[in-house]
Amino acid sequence: EDGCKLTKYSLNGSAPTGGFDDHVSFAVMDLAPSPDGKYIAAATDTSRQIILESSSSRQIRNLYGHKNDGFSQPKLAWSTNGQYILGNTQEDNSICVWDIASSSIVKRLNDKTCNSGGGAHTGQIRDLYSSSTSNTFVTASYDKTVKVWLQGM
Repeated sequence: EDGCKLTKYSLNGSAPTGGFDDHVSFAVMDLAPSPDGKYIAAATDTSRQIILESSSSRQIRNLYGHKNDGFSQPKLAWSTNGQYILGNTQEDNSICVWDIASSSIVKRLNDKTCNSGGGAHTGQIRDLYSSSTSNTFVTASYDKTVKVWLQGM
């Protein structure tokens, strides 16, 4: 016994009566635990971010308003205070900022909204990291740049 316990959760919400439904119509492409460890954010290839309670399979929120598909690399990260989710979108090389409480996008960080420091990315964002100890996050892009952002949330 190695002390490891595996628990399987359905991403279909509630499993149908009589069995456990393994089929879902999307792929989870990235996972990020919340700063307090109570939630897990899942980025999918269907323009949907799912917030799950980490102790169960209960879906807390579904976040929409961005575009990702099976050919994109959706990434996400939590803000330091755990009130926001940051995620990339393939449509305009931007970072979407969702307010968890309202499930809505409250900011879109891109070349139109970020004029200082050389602007935002000109290529698709391929990775995203948020610091748990400061109000910064970092993005890496196919435009061959890395950007350090100060969270204004």
